[in-house]
Amino acid sequence: MNLAIQRLRAAIVADRAAFGVRLAELAALDLTGPVSPALAAQAALALHHAYGAVEMALSRLARALEGSLPEGPAWHQELIEEMARPIEGVRPAILAPATLVGLRRLLAFRHFLSHAYAVELDARQITLLCAEAQALAPLLAADLDALDAYLAEVARVG
Repeated sequence: MNLAIQRLRAAIVADRAAFGVRLAELAALDLTGPVSPALAAQAALALHHAYGAVEMALSRLARALEGSLPEGPAWHQELIEEMARPIEGVRPAILAPATLVGLRRLLAFRHFLSHAYAVELDARQITLLCAEAQALAPLLAADLDALDAYLAEVARVG
């Protein structure tokens, strides 16, 4: 189990790095003035990918520690909700309540973006979501640091 946990930890490090790259992309965009449709689309895609990196990390955790992912059409929502609850004898809660709130917003936007074929992006909404994603970063980092400490202990004991 030690090797599997160490692999899981390494994969989560890679997912965290991908999240960081997307946040850096967002930070490099000038969203302070008028936001063109092209700039809004660029920011929207970075937000989409940032959430995807987090979801990948959480999916890896669910498969490794719980044996499966939630099923059904709402599995994305159920995944983040489940990760905010501890499972006695299996794992602590992964996400703090404030992190969960931020991830819910990003997931809702990702769902919208995936189905917004004929809808123009709202530049103001995109700008707000970019700020929320940046504010979410330290919360998520703290949650994942605590998770990594837990996994390191599991690997050491196991």
